[in-house]
Amino acid sequence: MKLKESAFFLFFILFFSVGLCHAGIKFGDADINEKDEVLYTVRHELPGTISYRSLFKADIKNGVMSGEPEMVTCFPEKMEMLANGSILQIRNRYGIAWMNTKTKEFNWRKFTTKIPLNSMRLAPMSVSPDGKWLCYSEKTGYATGRLILESVERDKKIVLDEKSSFSYESIPVKWLSDSSVFVYAKDGNIYFCNPDALMRGVEVSEEYRLICEGTINAVNWADGKYLIYIDRDLVYRINAKELYTLGLYSNIIGKGTAIGRLPSQFVSSRDTFSVNDEVSAFVFIQNGKTFTYYGINSQNYDFFDVIYSGPFFDLKSSLLEAEIMWTSNQTPFIWTRSLPYNSDKIVSSVYRLDQHLTKIIEVEDSGLPILSKDKSKCAFSSGSTVHVYDTTTWKKLADLTGEQVYSIAWVNLDTLYIGGSKTIRKWNIFDSYSDAVMASSAFNGYWDGASGRIIAEAGNGYAYAFDPATRIWKSMGLQEKHINSSRNGRYRLFCGDTPNKNYENALYVRTLTGKAVTNPVYSESTKKIEEKKKVALVFDAYDNADGLTRILYEMGLYNVTGTVFINGEFIRRYPNETRQISVSKNEVASMFFTKSKLTQSGFVIDENYIRRGLARNEDEYFACTKKELSLMWHDPFYEGTDKIIEAGKNAGYAYIMPFLGVRDSVSLEDVVNGKGKYASPSEIIDVYMKHLKSNGGGIVPVTVGLSNGTRESYLYDSLDLLLSAILDAGFDIVPVRYLKEQL
Repeated sequence: MKLKESAFFLFFILFFSVGLCHAGIKFGDADINEKDEVLYTVRHELPGTISYRSLFKADIKNGVMSGEPEMVTCFPEKMEMLANGSILQIRNRYGIAWMNTKTKEFNWRKFTTKIPLNSMRLAPMSVSPDGKWLCYSEKTGYATGRLILESVERDKKIVLDEKSSFSYESIPVKWLSDSSVFVYAKDGNIYFCNPDALMRGVEVSEEYRLICEGTINAVNWADGKYLIYIDRDLVYRINAKELYTLGLYSNIIGKGTAIGRLPSQFVSSRDTFSVNDEVSAFVFIQNGKTFTYYGINSQNYDFFDVIYSGPFFDLKSSLLEAEIMWTSNQTPFIWTRSLPYNSDKIVSSVYRLDQHLTKIIEVEDSGLPILSKDKSKCAFSSGSTVHVYDTTTWKKLADLTGEQVYSIAWVNLDTLYIGGSKTIRKWNIFDSYSDAVMASSAFNGYWDGASGRIIAEAGNGYAYAFDPATRIWKSMGLQEKHINSSRNGRYRLFCGDTPNKNYENALYVRTLTGKAVTNPVYSESTKKIEEKKKVALVFDAYDNADGLTRILYEMGLYNVTGTVFINGEFIRRYPNETRQISVSKNEVASMFFTKSKLTQSGFVIDENYIRRGLARNEDEYFACTKKELSLMWHDPFYEGTDKIIEAGKNAGYAYIMPFLGVRDSVSLEDVVNGKGKYASPSEIIDVYMKHLKSNGGGIVPVTVGLSNGTRESYLYDSLDLLLSAILDAGFDIVPVRYLKEQL
């Protein structure tokens, strides 16, 4: 499974209590000068977001805010290097900013003047190696987006796919190392494209640029010369210079040269592979679980030579995702992220892959690995420390500490930009110090009385001064804490209560001369809104734990609580995973002691049977976890009769029935046998959202893993899209116990 660009760091932040969410936007104390210019902070603390305080500047005129507020800090939720390293792109929920790394000038390219109220999770970008091209997806539906190619130099965009599958974790694009060509996935096929030719309108028709069927996982580049792709179990090689020839004449000469065969079929929806630059070695990760290392020694249809093959196995954790890394000496390593059975803190590990799978590094709460351009160095963060390793020996080269790290970007082989909770720093790994170039956030902001400069307090005693010409910040070192001035003779600013439940408070300006009047700085912050409707997610654990790690990770990432219904069969098969559920923030309820349908013929159901079955499940769960199940239940597959439901009620249990208008448990085999209608995760999310909006909330189910059969894609792999859709539609996500009285 490809390691996702995901916001691992959200585990460190967000301190909601389990259950109902509270308002997530809060204004900080303001500071006003004699020019009626105001500084104030805005803090976000919403599900799915990083919590930080942004510093704003606004002008007051006639008792109200004049013009649009200006944000003077810039938080690095994501960073990318563009234009051969001359531009540092900084992205966050407010917009996109560019900093010229040579002139040190900073400007917003795109900025929203409204305070974002939703989760606003950022999607990734695929940047060409030379930094001249961007590929990204603009979200158009709950699970769909518009795949776009953009020229950095020309500021021009072209749509590659009007209805691409949207993801918060990856872009279906891969670039050749010289940036002259990229491949992209569209409608179940892989195409190649010359970005410059497409932008100039001279690229050949898409039908002549077809490579193969599958997702983007079915293709990879090697050594800047070859495109490697897999067709079922055959592996092919195409010289990058021959792409157009093969595209035009593929019906006659075929598409590339076969270099070997896999012992099993490659399924691009769930499998990944990678090839070294010499096209002499091949690593295959099957179904995100089994790692196989092959040697390539022929150019025909022979099977590859197996060097190592085995499933990922760890007694302490379950695998979340893995990425294949080739170092400069052509050695394969596997970077994994795992969720411990006894903790909710992700553990990252590096494994050397040869005749054995050998762990060489383990780091708790680590960020994603960021390789230098030549792959000789790897940088990653762990809490407030950035580590740099030599990828040939995996010896540590340097560390940088100081603040929580959220994003990293290589400038060259020795220099990085480090996006932290307080500043963005430029760091040469051979120096023990770093230079702050931008304030990420501010604990407080004020006007310097002597110079009139904007000063940002970082919250650790350090302060930074703002240069209005370049919009860059410079460190002032340690400073005494400043007491803000909230009045200047004409106006007084203060934070007060608000009926708007999206805000913890509102910032007001009171006119002190002439007619006395008090106005909010943001009018929308004081508009009364209705109480948010509630949605509960239930996760049904039958006898398969395939999606459990992803579910627990995403729920932790968004810091929301769901309800896991677990039966005795799952507990007996997966005791470690059962304990993993019990230590998460999710509540755990009963699905009886067996996964069998209680309404099938041969069962004699009476109240005693239900009581005993629920009691047995309680005992097995307690024996495994030393914790109790909550007093809620449903029978396997939600087929409970009035008699069954009444029996459970007499045993002290409330029966939970979610919306079942579409089922993610319907397999391809079920469809063939006429036992259900298949729906993709995108279709399921659309149906769920239509139901929730029309009913003002409700309960929706997600299956942890199929008992029998297979699917092309699983809802649990798109759980982040479902969570975002629910939150961005204005619902609160709560445990099902808050809604059981409405059933």
